[in-house]
Amino acid sequence: MRKPHRLGRDTQTGAVLFVALILLLVLSLLAVAAARMQTVEERIARNENNRQVGAAAAEATLRYVEANLQRGTYQNFGNSPGLYNLNSEILSYNGSVLQTLNWSSSAQTLTYAGPPLNAVPAPKYIIESLPPVVSKGNQLNGSKARPVYRVTVQAQGADQTSTTVLQSIVHY
Repeated sequence: MRKPHRLGRDTQTGAVLFVALILLLVLSLLAVAAARMQTVEERIARNENNRQVGAAAAEATLRYVEANLQRGTYQNFGNSPGLYNLNSEILSYNGSVLQTLNWSSSAQTLTYAGPPLNAVPAPKYIIESLPPVVSKGNQLNGSKARPVYRVTVQAQGADQTSTTVLQSIVHY
């Protein structure tokens, strides 16, 4: 009679263990890559939201300043912080004060003081009084010329990592 063949320890090679370890390594690498991609996508979404919040704050400030210009709120151009008169000083500023402007200086900018904005620092702005313009069909004289202003606003996002600058030319 024949004895049944039995596999002993000395005949096993461990191939299944090796394959299982390789598969586990590949799955772990896939899991780490997916987790990193999720983190990057969250960061992208947070940055985009932050940029949109800053842009909305800048737009609100721009509209606030335009409404105040129409009401005649701003006076003393050239003698007040943030109010620049480029009618006579346009050559000394090389067309705009923006090239030498320090946005963090309260002596050079104005700070938004309108209705509260959601969780953003108060935007800064400047107003430049430009030479007046004449409407089509009117002659150049003091009564027909309309004042022109260039409004520039700088706003930061909620976590202050993004900055939005908007500019508008206003004439009434």
